[in-house]
Amino acid sequence: MTQVGRASRPVALAVALAVVAAGTTASSMSAAAAAVGRSPGRIDTRILSAGARAWFDPPSGAQGASAQSNRSRIAFGTNVDANDPSRDVAAGQSETAIAASGSTVVAAWNDISGALVQPSTSPSASGTGLGVSVDGGRHFHDLIGLRNSQPNQQWFGDPSVVRLDSSHFAVGSLYLPSAAPDCTGGRTARLQIAVEIVRVRADGSAALGLPVVAADGGDACPLFSDKGGTPDPDLAFLDKDWLGYDSTTRTLAVSYTREFFGGPHHGTGQIEMVRAHVPTDPGGLSSRAWSSAITVWPEESNTLDVGAYVSVARNGDAYVAWERNAGSNLFDGDPYVYIHVARVAATATTPVVGGPTRPRVVTLGQHNASRAGGVKSLDAVAIAGYNRGQGQDFPRIAVDAPLGKVVVVWNDASAHPLGDIWMRALPMDLTVSGSIAKVNDDSSSALHFLPAVSVRANGSIATSWYDRRLAGPNSTRTDYFAETRTAPTTQAKDVRITTGATDWSATSSLINPNFGDYTDNASSGSTTYYAWADGRIGVPQPFVDRRR
Repeated sequence: MTQVGRASRPVALAVALAVVAAGTTASSMSAAAAAVGRSPGRIDTRILSAGARAWFDPPSGAQGASAQSNRSRIAFGTNVDANDPSRDVAAGQSETAIAASGSTVVAAWNDISGALVQPSTSPSASGTGLGVSVDGGRHFHDLIGLRNSQPNQQWFGDPSVVRLDSSHFAVGSLYLPSAAPDCTGGRTARLQIAVEIVRVRADGSAALGLPVVAADGGDACPLFSDKGGTPDPDLAFLDKDWLGYDSTTRTLAVSYTREFFGGPHHGTGQIEMVRAHVPTDPGGLSSRAWSSAITVWPEESNTLDVGAYVSVARNGDAYVAWERNAGSNLFDGDPYVYIHVARVAATATTPVVGGPTRPRVVTLGQHNASRAGGVKSLDAVAIAGYNRGQGQDFPRIAVDAPLGKVVVVWNDASAHPLGDIWMRALPMDLTVSGSIAKVNDDSSSALHFLPAVSVRANGSIATSWYDRRLAGPNSTRTDYFAETRTAPTTQAKDVRITTGATDWSATSSLINPNFGDYTDNASSGSTTYYAWADGRIGVPQPFVDRRR
């Protein structure tokens, strides 16, 4: 979820702010997009991320700002804010990602401040915020944002972070046309996903590279009403990016959803991935290193596919999980959603298993599921305090090399309407076998939402999620919980990560969704670092904690 462009006309501002305040719908998004000269075409807007919605429906009011690094120490016990709110120009920093190498931690988040700043080449104009710590997450330097050298482009959030080595990290994000691109003289403004290499120094400062484009959806200049031109029939918005990395083969992968604007396409979401070999000096990674787009699951006429996450095995094989029939379950006659998984071998350009000819449905056999593995979705639930409205069931995936398993976690409403967290571990060939385990150990009927998963060095599986058990199912007070189990079907005791709850109905935010589309955790050795959006200072902030 991120924000970026700015509207120059009063009607655009009015529509955009109404959308932010009330929650975006397909019709309101189309109206705002038209007002600013951007049209989603055939894209089904229900599947768009917050970053995408911000690009189509930008807030207004640009200002200059300078980037400064600050040492942040807003904390509630061991819960530490990775951001420095004194440097923000607007309230709304959420949708967190994290990676760690020993005591070096890099956290990223969506930053609404970037939507209000010009020029797009200023770090303050980055819709992706960034913080680093070298003391195990006890203190953070707020780096403000990613670097950008292209005036026609801007970082729009939806961050993902992976560790490359002891000091280098890769940060992935949406990289989209800036607020007022110059489309004259053959210039382009492109719909892209890019990564930036970050080198963290021992003193907690960092050296950032420049955007390295990983995937491209085409030139958006023809979409701007005052620029003219005919869009490419294959023009597409690339959304919901996620990174996976294997240090043995040095394979870096990015999964995402390609949402076509029009032409011969349906705009319902095509699951894709690209990958690159990271050189010994990660700073030498270039756009030329990336493969062509690999279609993991093609778009369908009436069924929406979205929420792709990738994990890479030690042999370079990529495993991708996503949600199928998300949103379309509310109108296409099939009321269920399906969690799918696929494997793309290291040298393959199509899935070895998990594609349309050999689908793998992780939720097959779930409690109260359909015979085909369809489960009840949180997208049919209006979540109190969640300003995006309905939920979703995006899966998270992690290769567990010590156990020789591929672990998938997700939330769904199979047991009760506000959801539980579920886990299934499959063999590396993705044969759908073994039981589905409920992760959360309570039966409170309260909300359990937006899980994350990582694997510790010994193969233990760390899962974390938003949880309302302490306040009850009819409360908006939300905590972040976690558990670490030694094996996929071995229950472990849940642990409260937050030292106090956030009341999302009383938290001010310009960003939508206010507590994000995802949370994250990352394990290094026997320590797991957790990142989530927290509203205890009155606005959403990216908080971090750790457990051994």
